[in-house]
Order: sequence, then structure tokens, then C-alpha cells
Amino acid sequence: MRSILSPRLSRWFLLVLVFVTQFACKEPYTAPRFEGAGSATPVRGGTFRFAFDTDLRTLDPAQAYDELSTAVVRHLFDGLVDYDPTTGEVVPQLAERFEQAADGLSYTFYLRANLRFSDGTILDAHAVARSLERMLDPRKVPCPGTSFYHLLEGADDFAEGRAPHVRGIVVRDARTLVMRLTQRDQTFLNAMAMPFAAPVPTAYAARVGNDHFARNPIGAGPFVLEAWESGSRVVLRRNPNYWDPSRPYLDRIVVELSLARHLQFMRFQRGDMDHATNYTLNTADYLMMTEQRAWRPYLKREPDIAMYGLSMNVEVTPFQNVHLRRAVAFAIDRDSIARSRNYRIVPLGGLYPPGLPGYDAHLPGAHTYDLARARTEMRLAGYPDGYPNEIELWLTEGDAAVMYGQLIQADLRRIGIRIRLRFASFPVYLDTTQRRRAVAMSFAGWNMDFPDPSNFIDTLFHSRNISDEHAQNQSFYANPALDALLDRARIEPNRARRIAMYQEAERMLVTDAPWAFLFASTRIEVEQPYVHRGASSPVYPHEFRNTWLDLPRRPFTGNVSPR
Repeated sequence: MRSILSPRLSRWFLLVLVFVTQFACKEPYTAPRFEGAGSATPVRGGTFRFAFDTDLRTLDPAQAYDELSTAVVRHLFDGLVDYDPTTGEVVPQLAERFEQAADGLSYTFYLRANLRFSDGTILDAHAVARSLERMLDPRKVPCPGTSFYHLLEGADDFAEGRAPHVRGIVVRDARTLVMRLTQRDQTFLNAMAMPFAAPVPTAYAARVGNDHFARNPIGAGPFVLEAWESGSRVVLRRNPNYWDPSRPYLDRIVVELSLARHLQFMRFQRGDMDHATNYTLNTADYLMMTEQRAWRPYLKREPDIAMYGLSMNVEVTPFQNVHLRRAVAFAIDRDSIARSRNYRIVPLGGLYPPGLPGYDAHLPGAHTYDLARARTEMRLAGYPDGYPNEIELWLTEGDAAVMYGQLIQADLRRIGIRIRLRFASFPVYLDTTQRRRAVAMSFAGWNMDFPDPSNFIDTLFHSRNISDEHAQNQSFYANPALDALLDRARIEPNRARRIAMYQEAERMLVTDAPWAFLFASTRIEVEQPYVHRGASSPVYPHEFRNTWLDLPRRPFTGNVSPR
């Protein structure tokens, strides 16, 4: 086809194209733009900015059980206890101290004096008890975490409407709360450190309703909600009534929402974002960061206690068939997926990721890429020539989800399973995949809530976590033998025996394959030179309550020593 441009215009166009291409291909920020002022002690003030590529679902701590919602909720609410950043042990927070009875069947929490919610409402033992009962009452709020507290005396009677209160929650006086258990629960303090147990002003929540409260929460954390624009951003402001007057250092935290990864990274390079993670860096961005000497001191890489895989709904056709589930589990080339992410993820054949107690590097029956085994399982399933119908695979939005979906699609095609990819916003994805009989297969994951194998296997596979809506057991897998084993493990006081029980339970899962376990992730973080993270939570990665900014920031020279 002849050019529609004149020769002179064509030459001009080519020159402009070459210039633009060269400029675009040249990396504009081979070093940070700004560094700090050089302060050796924390500085108050400033706004800390980071981003997610998904939208926010809720800010009600009784309902927040996804990574983004939890990240924001953890800044708005404190609990009776939390984790020590150095030791990882459970330590007092709103409680001044706590005691466990000699028989292990009760805990007494002694609250700090003069606690208040951010709106000035009194926060005493009565408020804590009312808040816990709100969380445990399915008629008041659909909480996905009630199973963590089911060993509280009377919790089941209360949830089923047979009792007006949880008899195991006893207010001794305004600053003393006793919680009685039916059996020793080795994870009870971990459960009390979860956002589900964070106190809320129940009178306000009841007056405005759950939906309003989820968008306009009031808590007792270091920040308060200033603004939430769906799909755009969340702004948190320092809580002037916080119980610890030395915290927080920051004036504000701004979380940009539904921001594409490449835009996040461009804004980070430009100095408009202070913090970037796995959710910001694609493979090319990560490689650039590792290759640029000026950025290397600010890049941190460490194992993330998280697992990802394919959840197969065993109540939905065709995944009632265990052989078909096994065929899927052995058809996925995990190393190929890891290569596509520049080995920022680690192939995984079981439920427990490296770093979690109970992880077995030599797990018998682990899911690996074994095409011959997958084809044998297809024959045993009754589909030697492939499954005749297309199966829909649900994923969240984003470039990484597209890549994972396409790789899985290609792998399963080899054994005659045709996959149609279905992408959804994160709130829609969660609501749909956790609804009974709504989704056959989904790409899913789990991040650690506390460092114990029960947090993975009880949550995802105990039949107690099956419900018609908001089911954490989204494969809807029910196995009475597994349930019984998990119930015994939860109360077993001998740690070695407990871990052995959880390893036995994991072997049952890889055999039944309600999930095809795929990989564990690596946590990658990079922060601007003027950001001082401070003591960070060993459990919750997106927490900045102790972060401070070395302001005023100055043009980068590389002369200020990295933290």
C-alpha cells in the first residue's frame, strides 16, 4: 500500500518515531529521585502512599478477610492483643496484660485505663464483650471467622439462638474480661489477635447498619477513616485520641485502589508512591530494580507464608470426581509458571508453604507436573479422550491473573480439559467463589493469619467453614475423618504430636485433591530512601503503624545511608 504521507512528511514522521522510541526505551529513573534529610530519630508528619490493583471490599473488621481489607482495617482497629514485631509472640495491646489459667481453659484480660474509640465512646470490658457477641452472631453480621472462636463456652448455643449471650464471655468489672473455653485451644490467643476480635462501638454499628458501618467504621486503632472513594482511594488520618500518644508518626496514609501495576510502578519511580510490593512490580520492573545499583539497598526479598492453587468445587460437576481433580493437579507445569514470574514464586505441591510449621519438603503424594499420571487419572475418571464440556475458571483482574490463567488453560488442554477464563473485580470474585454451587473452579490463594498450620487447613478444608454464603472452604470439601483429625490437633498440647497430626491431614488433602496446589510466593518490597518502616508485624505485611518519613525529602545523592 502506498503511503498517504508526502515524502517530506514521511521522513519527519520517521524521525519523530525514532526519537519517541529511543526516549521511551530509555529508563528514566535508574536511581531514586529523593532521599531523606538524614534524621537519626523518628520524625512526625507526612503522608505515606501505596497502592493495590484491586478494589476494597469492606472496612468492618468482623467481615474483612481478604488481604487489602485486612491491610486497611489493621490501621483503624486495635485488638486486646497483637504480635511482638521482634519475637512474634502474642503480647498485650488494648489489654494491659493477660493471664491463662493453669488448666488452659480460661483467659483473663486486664484492659488499659481510659480507653476510648476514636469518636470518644468509652471502650471498656462491656464494650469488648458486646463487640465479640456481634461478631459471633450470624443474625447481626456474616463473619467468616467465627470458627476460630467456636471453643468459647456457649458460642454455638449463642450462634444458633438458644442463648441470649455467650456464657464463656464474662465481664468481671469495667477493665477485666474473662473468656472460658470448653477445651484447651492452642490457637486461641492467635484468634484474639485477628481483626475479627477487634472491638467496635456496637451501638453505632447497630444504629447505622452493617453496610454503612463497613464504609464508615469507628475503631480504636492509630488511624481513622478520612475518605473512601470506591475504585479510587482510601485516606486514613492520625487518630488524635489514640491510647498510645507516641504513635503513629504519620499524619496520613493514602491507599490508591484499582491502579494497574505498571501505573503503580511508574508513580513509585517518580516519587509519587512511597512503597511497592509484589502487587506493584511485574517481572520487567523487578529485574530493573535488581540491576540498578542505586535501588538495590532499598529492595527487600524474603519468603512469604502464602499458598496459591486451583480450588475445585467438589459439589459441582465435574469435580465430584476425585480422578478428574487429580488429573488437574498433576497436569499443571509449576516450573513453567515460576519461570514466567522470574522465580519470584516457588513451585509447591502441598498446602503448607515453606516457613510454616508443618511444611514437609518431601511430602508424599505431592502435586507435581506428571503428564502421564494426569492422563491416567483422566482415563480413571472416565474421560480418556478428554472432558466434553468447557469449564469456567474464575480469576481476579490484573496482568498476573491473565498470565496465570493462560498458562493453566494451555496445560489443561494437553489432557483434554478446555478452560474458559472468567475475570472479575476482587469483591465480585470473593462474593461469587464463596457462594455455594456458584463456581466450579477458581484460582485462589491463602496468606497466613498466624504462624500455625491450623490457619491454613482448618480455614480452607474443615467442613465447619462451609456455608451458603461467605464460605472460607470454597472447595466445599467435607471429610469427616479430616474434621476429626483437625479437631484433635487443635487441642493437642504436645507440639510435636500436633504438627504430626497436621502433616497427616495434609497427606489426606493431596490424595483427595480438592485443590491443585501450585506455588508459594516470595514477598518483595521496595521503599523510597526516606521511608523508615520501623518495627513491622511478623504476620501482617501491609502494616505501617510504626513507619515514619525522614522529611523534608531532598534530591537523591546516595549520601544518606540506607536503613
